[in-house]
Amino acid sequence: MNEGPAVEDLRELGESVSALSTRLKKTPGLSEGHVERIATAIERILRDYGGASYRQYRNLVRDLDEIAADIARLQKEKALHPKFVRYLDASLLRIRKRDFFLGRKLLERLAKARAQAKERDGLLEEYREGYREIEREITRLKADKEHLRSVRKPPMSETEVERMKSLLDAANRAISHAVIAELHGVPCRLALPAFQEGSKDRRLLLPRVPDGEVAPLLALLEDVGTVRDAFGNRGVHSLLEALTFSDAKLAHLLGDGRPLKAVLTPNLSWLKAITAPGTLLPPLSLDLPIEELRGRVEAIAGFADKLHDVEGAREPMAGVTKAMGSGALAKAQDADRAYRTFGDAARRAWEGTLEKAIRDVERDLEKRTKDLSGLTQPDRLL
Repeated sequence: MNEGPAVEDLRELGESVSALSTRLKKTPGLSEGHVERIATAIERILRDYGGASYRQYRNLVRDLDEIAADIARLQKEKALHPKFVRYLDASLLRIRKRDFFLGRKLLERLAKARAQAKERDGLLEEYREGYREIEREITRLKADKEHLRSVRKPPMSETEVERMKSLLDAANRAISHAVIAELHGVPCRLALPAFQEGSKDRRLLLPRVPDGEVAPLLALLEDVGTVRDAFGNRGVHSLLEALTFSDAKLAHLLGDGRPLKAVLTPNLSWLKAITAPGTLLPPLSLDLPIEELRGRVEAIAGFADKLHDVEGAREPMAGVTKAMGSGALAKAQDADRAYRTFGDAARRAWEGTLEKAIRDVERDLEKRTKDLSGLTQPDRLL
């Protein structure tokens, strides 16, 4: 625990402030700050009008009259010692006659008394800051206690949460590799139907594939002939390459390239989308709402079953599906949220040491509350 200001030092400081205040109260005007306030106003006039011309004399007299009226009011209320009244009035008179030097000298006669008041005010400010520091510490300890009491034991350890995250990361990588293999290594006449079916499940966020436009393309690729031999048995990227070929080259490969171009052009947008760099499928993550994560796992697992080169993704996806079915992913999500929100407090709750931490905070809170109750409030020292 941060001990903060030493209570004994603050208590001694408070006693010093109280003693000085008692002594200042014997001289009206010092403890209340009237002398310091009026002297400061006169010093401002000396500073502002020290090099002023006679044209500003009216403003000078106006400011002096305001201070003189304030002195008269305090004198009438017996809130200002006669000695201070004499010196302040004399200083105002000399300044009115533009004798700034003598006006300043008369004001300096009050330096000792003002120093005593400033000393008390400085000590009081130091005491006030120490008192507030203890108040702030008490507020913090109360917040810490409420914070710790709001923490519940996470449903699994932080190590197990990291294992669940690694399981999802491994599945993401495996599915990404399977998709790349499907696009590059599987004949496009076999691969495209998988993406066509996958696009119907909007949880996969795949580009929409218009059935009316893709059917002629698939039919052309499936027909035994030059198109199937030249492009249907190659990866999906070969279809995009075909559009870059000249008519002469397509004629050399296919005999007549116009039918292929005619069915490729309407499908160009989604073919470009599935072959674009980056991850095609949405990632699996504990940051998702549990129902969205459940739907995404189900959708990706179903899509993976449609792929042809998916051996490397079967085991990771099976592990994710099993974890979802057993509730482990839901528990990992709750635990991850708890560890990120409450940090060490959540770890203590899992370890079983949270109650001890709460008792330690309560003990510190009780001690600092007792310390504060033994001190006098700053305003009562005046």
